[in-house]
Order: sequence, then C-alpha cells, then structure tokens
Amino acid sequence: MKDLVVAQKYAHALFAEAQAKSELLACQQGLEEFIRVARLRGSLSQILSHPFIAVEEKKRMIHSALGDRAAPLLERFLLLLVEKHRLNLLFAIGQEFRAEVDRFQNVQALNVRSAFPLSESQQKDLQGKLEKWLRSKVRMDVQVDSSLIGGLVIQTRNHVLDQSLKGQLKKLEGVLYGH
Repeated sequence: MKDLVVAQKYAHALFAEAQAKSELLACQQGLEEFIRVARLRGSLSQILSHPFIAVEEKKRMIHSALGDRAAPLLERFLLLLVEKHRLNLLFAIGQEFRAEVDRFQNVQALNVRSAFPLSESQQKDLQGKLEKWLRSKVRMDVQVDSSLIGGLVIQTRNHVLDQSLKGQLKKLEGVLYGH
C-alpha cells in the first residue's frame, strides 16, 4: 500500500511537470517504451540499480532504452528513480501516470472480454457506442474469454456491465434457486 502511494506521488509529479512543459505526449510514449523494454529485458532494472555502475553509464543506458522517444524530462525522471532506489516502482508509476493522462484527456480505460474474437469493424462500432454511452473517449483492451459462452463483459474503473451468456445464466440460476 505504501509503495502505491509513493508511485502515485511520482506519477503525479511527472504528470504535472510534463503538462507544464507541454511534453505530456512525449513523456507518455517514452515511459511506455521504457516499461516495454524493461519487461523484455528484466536485467535492465537490476543493472540500473547496481551501485557500482557509474551514473554516466546509467544515463547512456536509459537514453538507449528510450530510443527515439528520449525526452529530456523523462530521462531526468528515470535517473531520479534510479538515484532514489525507486526503480522497483516503475510499473506502478507507469499505470498511475497513464491514469492521470486519461483523466486529463477525458479518456476511460475499459477492459472488454468477448466470447469470440471481435473484428476491427466490430471493435470500432463497439467503441463508438461506448463513447456515446459514457460521453467520453474510450481506450479498450479487448480480450477473448471463451468461458463467457456468448456476449461481452465490459469493465470500467468502477462498474462491470455483464452482457455475457454465462452472466445471464448465473442471474437466472439466482432467480430459480433464490440465491
């Protein structure tokens, strides 16, 4: 719990500074790229946290991992995480930063589970209907869950809309058996 609070503070600080310097998009893309690289190369975090590796070498490694998304603000931020021994919070900071950007841009992140794969046109159609219903932009993470039998389950930060056959059968079971 303490780590989550610390991650939120770091994410908020990065967000505020990126917004003030009009580097929000660059920082978001760069942070996502760095996290992607860190996930692919698990040893990156260990190397950056190693006390015997020089700061200049760590700067070069961060710059290299960011590639063409190397915004100076983000590089300084990542180096700060290394210096303060907070690189272990990177993934939580990334999630919190993304949530801050989404709130700022009035974007709702949704998890959509479907019993069957949705085509590109079905996803666009669903996204349009959800944006109309929620009155905001929508970013969907669509996954296939064959256990649903049919239909969809849409999950926002605060609500779950279960329109799956499995969910409907559970509701019917509850009515029939008084659960």
